[in-house]
Amino acid sequence: MIICIRYESRIVRNEKQIIEAAMFASDHPVEIRQLSELIGKPEDETTLIMNELVEEYGGRESGLEILKSSNTKYLMRVRPEYVEYVRSFAPKELPTPVLRTLSMIAYHQPVKQSDIVRIRGNSTYSHIHTLSEMGLVASASKGHTKILTTTPEFAEYFGLDSNDPDAIRNALNAKLASRIGVTPMYETLLQRCGAPCVTVNAYNPSDDDLALLTDVHTLIISKGYSDKVKKHFSGEIIEIASTTFDDLLQSAEPIGRYGTKRDVSKVISELDELKERYRERSRKMDAELDIKVKPASEMASHILNDLGFTISQTGVMVAPDYLDIAGADGITFPTHSNASADVIERICARYDAILEGLQSRCQRR
Repeated sequence: MIICIRYESRIVRNEKQIIEAAMFASDHPVEIRQLSELIGKPEDETTLIMNELVEEYGGRESGLEILKSSNTKYLMRVRPEYVEYVRSFAPKELPTPVLRTLSMIAYHQPVKQSDIVRIRGNSTYSHIHTLSEMGLVASASKGHTKILTTTPEFAEYFGLDSNDPDAIRNALNAKLASRIGVTPMYETLLQRCGAPCVTVNAYNPSDDDLALLTDVHTLIISKGYSDKVKKHFSGEIIEIASTTFDDLLQSAEPIGRYGTKRDVSKVISELDELKERYRERSRKMDAELDIKVKPASEMASHILNDLGFTISQTGVMVAPDYLDIAGADGITFPTHSNASADVIERICARYDAILEGLQSRCQRR
């Protein structure tokens, strides 16, 4: 039921704002007839106002959008790229078990109730009862069982253009294709790119992690771990290198196709700016102190080359913190232990540790 907004015409005259408030208050598609009655305008004028709102929400950087779900109905909803972030705040109308049952009905419809119960268990009966009361599922008796299908309200509820079974299957397949899993280190990177994802320990998975992996289509992991992950995951794997800013910039392309163009562009700009800022710092230091370095690992060599320092066997030893160089009077930088969960902050911490260590070490010579 749409929430009615009472107002005095001499005080509130902005029909667009009233409609916007009504759309926000409603949790289901709203008929243009209802909106027309709400503001006291003909339906054709109300439709023009509604179409303006649709265009405005489409052009602004908002977490919400307004969809025309049929010729006469409109729905305000959270943009798909932000759904994962706000799921815990949403009304618990469809608990996960019920949603899984609904997904199975939608994908296999028309489907026998007995087949769904056989797969999902006896609790499915209560799920179907709930879905029927919500108007999302219809049933028709056939022998000793029932045939289940979705309803037009199902399409409206999920913002789909059609309740045609093939269209619903295509939409579910598209949803599955965008189901991304990431290891904890890359969670914030995907969020910055506007890509919905689930975080999972793919290297040493618990039972809960293994359950999550069954729903994941694409998994993003650190470079070099594919063989280990393939033991318990059979979907697409994207390996990412993240030692330097250039590594992450090269990773922006495979990640970018799952995010939003605007957010991915922001991340690329941020990485470019950080890369140039650190290189400028290293150039100034090198000009003042004539710095020579000796990398103690491939990772250290990769970072030092990126910073542009001269590699020399007589240079200052630079090593990751897991190597013991206590007697070498060298410099260490953080890797995984005590590191930030944000991969960009991790790279900054490595560069800062090296530059500050070299500055202090070389000034003492």
